[in-house]
Formats: sequence, C-alpha cells, structure tokens
Amino acid sequence: MPLHKKMEFEGKDVAEAISKACKTFNVSQENLDIEVLTTGTSGIFGLGRQKVRLRVALKKEYGKKAEEKSPGKPARSKREKERTIEKKKEPAAKEKKKATKSKAVAQAPKTAKEAKEDFVVGEDLLAELKTDLVRILELMHYPSEVSVSSDKEYVTAQIKGEYVDEIVEQNGKILDSLQYLLRKIVGKKYSEKAIISLDAGDFRAVRTEELKQLGLELAAEVKKSGKTGSIPSLNPSERRVVHLALQDDKDVRSRSVGEGLFKKVLIYRPGSKGRKGPARKRKGSKDKK
Repeated sequence: MPLHKKMEFEGKDVAEAISKACKTFNVSQENLDIEVLTTGTSGIFGLGRQKVRLRVALKKEYGKKAEEKSPGKPARSKREKERTIEKKKEPAAKEKKKATKSKAVAQAPKTAKEAKEDFVVGEDLLAELKTDLVRILELMHYPSEVSVSSDKEYVTAQIKGEYVDEIVEQNGKILDSLQYLLRKIVGKKYSEKAIISLDAGDFRAVRTEELKQLGLELAAEVKKSGKTGSIPSLNPSERRVVHLALQDDKDVRSRSVGEGLFKKVLIYRPGSKGRKGPARKRKGSKDKK
C-alpha cells in the first residue's frame, strides 16, 4: 500500500471507523491524518441509521520516516516492534529460566534417603553422650571406662571395667535399659537422628551366638515333638537374631508375641497351634451355640 494513499472507512461510530483505519494502515491513531466525511445519524427508532465515514491517510511526517527506514515496505506498528524485541530476548530468557531451574533443583530440600546418606554424627554429640553415660554409671555406683565411636549416623558406646558383669545381668536387661535411656536423652537434647548401640565387654557378640544356638536347638525339639516352643523376654534386636537364624528352615516357623519392648518368640511347625489367625471351618460343619 502506498504510504500517501487516502482511504475511506465506515463505522457505527467514530471510534469504530478509526479502529478499522489503524488496523488497515498498521499504525496507531496519532500517526494518521483523519478527515470526517459524515458523522452518521441514529435515525428514528433505529430506522434510517447512517454510519460514520472517514477519509484517512498516513501523516506526511510519519510517511517520510517510514520510507527512510524501510522503503517499499509497509510501516510496522509499535506492537510489531515490541514482538520483534521479545523474540530476540526469548533465547536469553530461556537460558535464564533454565539456569534458575537448575539452581532451584540444586537448592531443593534433599530427600530422606539423601539426607540419611549425607548425615554424620557431630563431635559435640559424641562428647555429650560419653559424659552422660559416665555420669549415669557413677550414679549407679558402677564407675566404668567409656569409649564412643561413630560411623555416619550409627553411634557405638562401649563400657569396660570391673562392673561389666553387674551391668549385663539378667541377660542384658540393665544394658538394654541404659541404651534406651541414652536414646531418649539424645532425642531430647539434639535434632540429630543418631542410632545408638550400647555394649559392655563383649556381651552383644556372645549373646548373639547364644540366641542363634538356642533358636536352632529349640527348633530341633519342635520338629521332633511337634509342640510349640518359646524363648521369653527378648528385645527387638534379639528377636531378630532368632528369626534370621530360622528363616531358611522350611520345617519350622517363628513369630513374636506379647506387648511392650520385651516379647517372647514362638517356634512352631507350620499348621500347629503356634500359628496365629482364625481357624478355617470345615465344609459342612455348623457353628456351636
């Protein structure tokens, strides 16, 4: 379209006619030279209505600038210029967004598994734990030598000295109670989720072997007699030793029963009374009232 060409536009009102002209010339209103030919009439009760007519051309100043910038080509509107600038900025914006996303991923909170892998018990906790244990043993009138070590989140506290036999009495119940107490103290004083294991002398290793042997011997008796056997009053780690010792034996089963920290382990033959669960009704049998 020649830049100097005049065109006529119609509309129900001046605003509509000007809007059509702006779209056709692809410029804003301030760059148009507008001549009103007819102002239009509303008619009577909507009859005989006449539309607004305008004669429009580009302003001479704008036409000269447009020819200098792009001879032979229609002038671009302000919106088109903005779109061109936006397109040029798109690659940089995408790179910035990508970098922001990568940074957000790097700064995102770690999963429980990742946090656990990265967790290492601090030296302050180890020192406090040792101090607390030494003090507790002194209050029990069992002053002893205490050493503490850690591997990531696992903490091992070792008691040595002349009172080890007294501390491991009752198959280690006193030792287990001390271990439970230490875990509670650490849980209250620190946010670190340390897993604490307490031993005195070589009690834990000896006890593990004793439980394995006891489980195997009791399993042999159950196989022979068919009667359910049991090992009373075991803590969770001790019960696990028995279950693992018998897990590959297809002729017997084991399970924990009872409430609280200390439970007994039942060893029984499959299908015997040691098996927990509702008994199956025989086909055709009736319930007794």
